[in-house]
Amino acid sequence: MKSKFFSISFLAIVLLFTSCDIQKMAKKYDTVKYETTPQVLETHGGKINVSVKGNIPPKYFGKKVVVDFTPVLKWDGGSYTCKSIKIGGEKSEGSDVKINKKGGGSFTWSDVITYQPEMNSSELVVNAKATKGKKTVEFGEVKLADGVIYTSTRIGRDEDLALAEHGYKKEVIVSKTATLYFDYNSSKLYDNQKLNKLEENKKLVQELKDFIALNWKINNIEINAWASPEGEEQYNANLSNDRAAAAKKYIESYIEKLDKEIAKNQKKKYNEVKREAPLTINGKGEDFDGFMKAIEKSNLPEKQAIINVIKSQPDKAKREREIKNMSVVYAEVEAILEPLRRAEIVVSCYAPKRTDDDIARLSLTAPDSLKAEELLYAATLTDDINNKLKIYKAGTEIYPSDWKFWNNTGYILLSQHNISEATPYIEKANTLSPNNPVVLNNLGVIAAWNKQYDKAKEYYEQAKSEFDVNYNLGVLKIVEGDYAGALKLFSGKSCRYNIALAQLLSTDYTSAARTLECIPNKTPEVYYLMAIVGARTGNTSMLIDNLKQAVKDPALKSQAKTDREFLKYYNNSDFQAIIK
Repeated sequence: MKSKFFSISFLAIVLLFTSCDIQKMAKKYDTVKYETTPQVLETHGGKINVSVKGNIPPKYFGKKVVVDFTPVLKWDGGSYTCKSIKIGGEKSEGSDVKINKKGGGSFTWSDVITYQPEMNSSELVVNAKATKGKKTVEFGEVKLADGVIYTSTRIGRDEDLALAEHGYKKEVIVSKTATLYFDYNSSKLYDNQKLNKLEENKKLVQELKDFIALNWKINNIEINAWASPEGEEQYNANLSNDRAAAAKKYIESYIEKLDKEIAKNQKKKYNEVKREAPLTINGKGEDFDGFMKAIEKSNLPEKQAIINVIKSQPDKAKREREIKNMSVVYAEVEAILEPLRRAEIVVSCYAPKRTDDDIARLSLTAPDSLKAEELLYAATLTDDINNKLKIYKAGTEIYPSDWKFWNNTGYILLSQHNISEATPYIEKANTLSPNNPVVLNNLGVIAAWNKQYDKAKEYYEQAKSEFDVNYNLGVLKIVEGDYAGALKLFSGKSCRYNIALAQLLSTDYTSAARTLECIPNKTPEVYYLMAIVGARTGNTSMLIDNLKQAVKDPALKSQAKTDREFLKYYNNSDFQAIIK
């Protein structure tokens, strides 16, 4: 009986001394100091980096005690257990860090937490557990940090969207060309001249006349005339000038005749309907190049010999005599020279167009009466976004195979942040025009808004050959937490929400405020970001004034109540009045 009592008493004494170190450490736990960096947790690139330095005072840590240090991020309805480290006394086993009993010491713990939106309103705490032998004691929960600032996730939907060009030209110039031919050494113009009588040439002249008779406004008339190269050079120069003048008289007489008929029919004076048009004439001299090309294309059996003889003559006068001599010997050479004696007339007119007012009216009342490019153009004539949408949607029905209407409908819907309705339109455009940079850019924006960032980047990279996607790639850099990279890609842009966000996250608050101030048509999100700048810089009036505007959006008001950006202002009466 005595032996048993002795054994129990000895065990009690051993347990007492074994737990003495732990109890003492628990009692003096408040002398252990924790320094958390950052003091308020913050997410960047979807990650939360946190470190804690623990400072252990001298004569505190039991030599054989091991403390399990496992912080936990807690929020209503959930928690995240961080990684553990074991801190042990100098004679402990299995510890990651050892603390000297006499002198004390320190340890550092760090972790990277994957961000979840549920963590926005949370606290990082730790309940250290000390173990010695079989005895374990919890030291009690200690708050290490508030969490989580999530401003980096406040990415705005201000990416560059791509609108397909309408392709409509307000001025379209149409040209017609005809050629008049002349006899050898002559500038007299005859309808019964050999080449002028040919049906194909008569047809072109008549088509030119019919074109002028449409009475379209003339943009320009250009006349170029040549001589064949067998004569003397200066003579040929003068001859080509005379032929140009003859062609000028011919065409001016015809236009005058038409205008007089118009005046008669409209019962107006000739000067009231007379068409004035720039007219230029050019005597081109002898057409030696045209002659050589015609020889090379001909079927002359001796053509190479002819070419060699002509090219061997260094003197122009001798060359011209050789050509003349050959025209006498070879009938084929004369046949080549004949078409070179000519005057070419080019008449350019403005094609008649509907007025902008007519196009705008018809786009809403009779869109099917407009050509595709006219209907696309019509959308640029109105500032009413709903009318733009109506016009583009009408185009998808009237011209269902034209990708531009599908893309531009999606563009308008995306500009209204209506991603669900916009998506099928952009996808249809991609089906009609695969790998089109304009469409690929918009697919990238849709992917980014759906948080499919890798897919968005892939689309942007495919589109950048013909579309400037730097701003959109910069937005993805914010998602990655690379704010310097974002600002580099934003170069050349200004007064944009995401530029301000990147500046704020880079702690360049002066630039962020300046950018936010210059944004036109400020949204509640812009005011909210300005309020954050005020909070971070200690500018209470900036915070309060902008938050008042921001909370007009009920969602932002709800967020402001627990946003750790405003942690220092939770007890501020003006702040409380705003968020109530």
